[in-house]
Amino acid sequence: MTDAVRQLLEFSQQYAGFAMDCWRLAAGAQAAPAAGMPQPGLEALQPMFAEHYRRLLAPALPPEIPGAAAPAMAAALARCQRAGQALAAETTAAAADAARRLVAELSRTDAGAPPVTTLRGLHELWIECGEAAWAAAVHGDAYATAQAEWLASLIELQFEQRRLQQPAGGTKP
Repeated sequence: MTDAVRQLLEFSQQYAGFAMDCWRLAAGAQAAPAAGMPQPGLEALQPMFAEHYRRLLAPALPPEIPGAAAPAMAAALARCQRAGQALAAETTAAAADAARRLVAELSRTDAGAPPVTTLRGLHELWIECGEAAWAAAVHGDAYATAQAEWLASLIELQFEQRRLQQPAGGTKP
């Protein structure tokens, strides 16, 4: 089994377990004590949700390059890692927002509250909340700036990698 297939399988199993944990919390929660207040146990969804989606959506960081051959390569790698961490922070914030939205919807007690009586219904609500949070995040300046810096740092890193791979006396890339 390739590493990519193994990672996908592990993520799928974790996602299924997470979905079942969410269902147990949502199905087991009692009526909210007051309108707009989270139902008992639902607050546990927020950190679970944010962590799972942070891992899913965060960009992969390039590996460390032991004994980088040139200071420019080391600087490009450091920039790429910082940019990846900044983008991961924005992604985590979007996941946390999605979790807040889901908990708020599940905690509603008014007549327009979404009826969640099946795992499929919970999943549909989860997707709606996630899409709303994601749309808000990716249209924001902070996310656009973080993504642009990450992409620029990847280009710089790739340039430095190619420059180091050229034979001595070769033309510049």
